[in-house]
Amino acid sequence: MFVDFYLLHFSTTILRHMFKGKSLMTGAQNTSKSLINPVSTSSQQELQFGTELTNTLQRIQTYYVGKMPPRKYLEIPESVPEFLSLNDVMLNSISKQKNTNLRLLFQIARDGMDGALHCRGHTIENADLNLRVIMLNKKNDDILSGKNEVKAIGSTSGQFAITKTFKLAPIYSYYIQLYGMPAYGVGFDASKLSLLSTIMKKYGVNPFK
Repeated sequence: MFVDFYLLHFSTTILRHMFKGKSLMTGAQNTSKSLINPVSTSSQQELQFGTELTNTLQRIQTYYVGKMPPRKYLEIPESVPEFLSLNDVMLNSISKQKNTNLRLLFQIARDGMDGALHCRGHTIENADLNLRVIMLNKKNDDILSGKNEVKAIGSTSGQFAITKTFKLAPIYSYYIQLYGMPAYGVGFDASKLSLLSTIMKKYGVNPFK
């Protein structure tokens, strides 16, 4: 009877230490994986951001940070409510995140979004300033006097060449002065044309006359 009780107590003690992960000999924590659940879940739980945070990070990469390397600054959203919504999610995630490495990455993502929005603003301000300089220097007078005419030579079967003259609208002339002639086959950038049109109308200049 006593032996049976002793064996039961000893077996229970062994199982208890096995589940706690401690050594019977030293009492030290056992770093081996549990027999019941051999997969460690601590790191997995840290990387389970949730749907809201995951979607926020994807939007920041796609619509903000991802626009900077190719310099597509004018495609960065200017919506203040959307920016504030994404910003609130990131700030909340940063404050709750205990892992310092993940907290740093979250901070980089938030700062990148902020930097992208500033890049868009600086691009618009720079275009506005340059266009005003052109206007103040009366370069528009050169455009109206005929310097915005582009000559193209048409091919013929004989020994003569026909010269054709095209008169560019002011917006295209300003575009060329600010950004240079578009590459062959590429054409004028629609976002930049839209920006110039807005600035010209702001100063009372018709973009197309």
